[in-house]
Amino acid sequence: MSITWRAATAGLETATAVCAALNLAYFLGRCVSAGSQPLPRRVAAFVLAVLSLGALLESGFVLASVVSLSGEDSVFASAEWTAVRGITFAGTVCVSALVLRAVGNGK
Repeated sequence: MSITWRAATAGLETATAVCAALNLAYFLGRCVSAGSQPLPRRVAAFVLAVLSLGALLESGFVLASVVSLSGEDSVFASAEWTAVRGITFAGTVCVSALVLRAVGNGK
């Protein structure tokens, strides 16, 4: 697989991991703020924190796999994989945009 797809995958996974980490920190903060949120909102924040953690761990795994490849063909460094992971990236970026908007509004 060409170095171009490997670099594209690494960049995409890095950006996804950064967004997922931001989301995780925000949602963990929301679920531990016991006094300021009703229980259903804290539970929802916990669920979103778990989803963010999953995206972060998945991106870390894929990134480690792509970086450690020694010229071998791998599904992680392919155009198809990069396209599919673009969906996860889009989702984490959209959630991050909502998080940053909420933080900007003081919520």
